[in-house]
Amino acid sequence: MLGWEFPPYFAGGVGTVCHALTQALSKRNVDVTYIMPSGPRNVHADFVNLLVADNMIADGRIKIAKIDSLLGAYEGCDDYRHQYERILRETNGKSGKLYGHNLLAEIERFAEKVKMIVKELGIEFDVIHAHDWTTFPAAVALKKATGKPLLVHVHITEFDKSGGDHADPRIYAIEQMGMQAADRVITVSNLMKNRCVNQYFIDERKVRVVYNAVEFNKLPALPERFEIKAQDKIVLFLGRITLQKGPDYFIEAARKVLDVDPNVKFVMAGSGDMLPRMIERSAAMGIGNKVIFPGFVGREEGDRLYRMADVFVMPSVSEPFGLVPLEAMYQGTPAIISRQSGVSEVLQHALKVDFWDVDDIANKILAALSYSTLHKQLRHEGSIEVQGFNWDSVATEVEQLYHEVGG
Repeated sequence: MLGWEFPPYFAGGVGTVCHALTQALSKRNVDVTYIMPSGPRNVHADFVNLLVADNMIADGRIKIAKIDSLLGAYEGCDDYRHQYERILRETNGKSGKLYGHNLLAEIERFAEKVKMIVKELGIEFDVIHAHDWTTFPAAVALKKATGKPLLVHVHITEFDKSGGDHADPRIYAIEQMGMQAADRVITVSNLMKNRCVNQYFIDERKVRVVYNAVEFNKLPALPERFEIKAQDKIVLFLGRITLQKGPDYFIEAARKVLDVDPNVKFVMAGSGDMLPRMIERSAAMGIGNKVIFPGFVGREEGDRLYRMADVFVMPSVSEPFGLVPLEAMYQGTPAIISRQSGVSEVLQHALKVDFWDVDDIANKILAALSYSTLHKQLRHEGSIEVQGFNWDSVATEVEQLYHEVGG
C-alpha cells in the first residue's frame, strides 16, 4: 500500500482512512506493507514505534518503510516549492531532505525509491493499493516492474480542490494515468465515481464505490459545561479553510443568522489559504466579535469543539466524502451538510443544503438552534446512525476487490 500520510503525522482525512483501513484489513489477516514519504524528523521514532511496536495494531501486520521527503498531503506544485524554499531559508541552504524543489520530478523519484525498497527488502505481495495522485506514478512503476494488479483509491481530485471548476493539467494527467493503468479504481462516493467516468474518461466497469467509515477511538465524553454557552449558542465549522470547503458560505450564513438571533457565536476551526480573507470578511460585515478563529486543532481538541457546539455545518463546494460530520454526530452534535458531498449520499439524519444557498443554510441553523424537538431528534438519531459506519465492512469490500483482481 502506498500513501503519503499516516497517523500520528497526517494533515487530513486520507491519513485517518489509511490508518483505519489497514487496521481493519489486519484483523482480516491481510498483511499490509505501507510505504510513505517521510514526515518531520521529530515524529519519526514515535511514528515507526507506534506501528512496529504493536501499540496501535496488536499483531504488527502493518510494516512501514519510510522515505525522507518534503511531500505532504493536499499540496500542489506551488505549495511544495514554497515549503522547500522556506526550509532552505531556515537551514541556511541545507534542507536535510532527499527531495528537491520540483514536486513532479520528486514524485517520479519516489516511484524509483519504492521499486528499490520492494526489491532490496524482498517484500512479497499480491496486490498494489495506491492512495491519491502523488503515489500513482510509484504504483504504476511497481505494477510494470512486478506485474502485480493495481488498485488506485481516489479520495479527492484536482477538480474538487478547486471547487469543481478547473484542474492543474499536470496533476490531472497523473491522476488520469493512474486510473487508466489501474485494474480497479476505488472511489469514496458516487459523486467521485461520476467525476472519474465523466471528467477522466475511465471505464465505468472498473470503478467501485466503497464509502468511508469513521474511526471512533473511545466513547463520547460525558456532557461538559462550557462558560461560553451560558450566553451564546455555538455553530461550528471544522476543516481546511480553503475554497473546496466553502468557508465563505459559512460566514455569509452567519451574518444572516445573527440578523435574527444575536446570541450565537460561530467557530471556524482550521487553517488554510482563505483564513485571512475570512477574518477580514467577518470584520467587514460587522460580525468580527461573533466569529472565533482558533486555528488548526488536533483530534482531542476537535472532539471537544464538537461537544461544545450546538450545530455543526459542512458547506463544502465539492466534498468527495466528508468524515467530519460523522465525527460531530458521534459526539451528539446535529449536522448540516452540503448536498455536494459524498457523505450526503448515505446520511439520513442530517440536514442537507446546497452549498451556495446561504439563506437555506441560515434557516436550517436557526431551526436546529430554535426547535428543541428537532435538535433532540437530530442528536439522538444521528448518534445512532453513525454507529453503522463500520471499518470492518469497508475492509471486507476492499479485500473482495483484492481477490477480484488478484485471484
